[in-house]
Amino acid sequence: RQFSPATRTSSAPGAAMSALEDGRVSKLRPLLPASCVLEQSAYSDAAASTVLAGRQAVRTLGDKLLVVVGPCAPHDSAATLEYAAKLAEVAKALSSDLVVLMRCCYAAPDASEWRGLVMDPELDGSLNINKGLRQMRELLVAVNALGLPVACEFVDTIVPQYLADLVSWAQVGADRSRSRVCSELASGLSMPVGFEAPAGAAAAAVGAITLTARPHPFIGVSKEGVAGVVHTLGNKDCHAIVAGVARIDEACGQLRDARLPESTVVDCSTEADQGAAARHVAELVASGSTAASGVLLKSFLVSGTQPLAQARAVRA
Repeated sequence: RQFSPATRTSSAPGAAMSALEDGRVSKLRPLLPASCVLEQSAYSDAAASTVLAGRQAVRTLGDKLLVVVGPCAPHDSAATLEYAAKLAEVAKALSSDLVVLMRCCYAAPDASEWRGLVMDPELDGSLNINKGLRQMRELLVAVNALGLPVACEFVDTIVPQYLADLVSWAQVGADRSRSRVCSELASGLSMPVGFEAPAGAAAAAVGAITLTARPHPFIGVSKEGVAGVVHTLGNKDCHAIVAGVARIDEACGQLRDARLPESTVVDCSTEADQGAAARHVAELVASGSTAASGVLLKSFLVSGTQPLAQARAVRA
């Protein structure tokens, strides 16, 4: 069949093509491939040993209690390393009873005005992400060099390519535990992963644990920045995180129904008094209960939160 010029499709994109895509995209800035960032911030054999030992310690807790403690989202590398040095000494002194990991997340909580060290290392909204990725990685390298394993919450599927080799324990937050994409990512991670149960929905975390244990194919990006299909083996080193001691029983019931180990990590920082919550968990452990195998705690050099304006003033 022949077509008239009026009905023939043009081979040139022109203005019509530009109207079909990226209509609400103002800018696309290149991101350094993970392989380049990794090459710029290599780590020592001692740091690598810390990562591997931390992962193994979490997998084989035995009678020990997992303690993930530290700042929610650090912005000052010098202060963070000062805290890490102090925590490393405590961790060593209590190593016969506790497996201590330093909480060091690259993204700030969703409600925060600041986006986190990776997204906004300058604290001014300039979003120098390439600098943030290098700075965050250098920070994790330094913490591991102290002999202190690192815990980190993963909130996307790209940044883990830049940081995952330095992380001994990963967290998926309550708002993402229902996400199949997060379970697919976790199924390929080399470290144990905790899924936080949404309020009143422990089944979501249990479902994520079950899903993550299976192999998955998914679309991802390699460390060289090439898109491809990732095939994972599945990750069976996963557990549930509950927000507060009151949700332990519900989660254990759901784990029992799914024929999974009845043990949780308790996020004590969600309680009004995280110290009291931690003591409650300690009492459970002392009584012989296995319902709680770990705690999450917020901690830093000085208690409380620092307003963004104050942090900017200190940086200036």
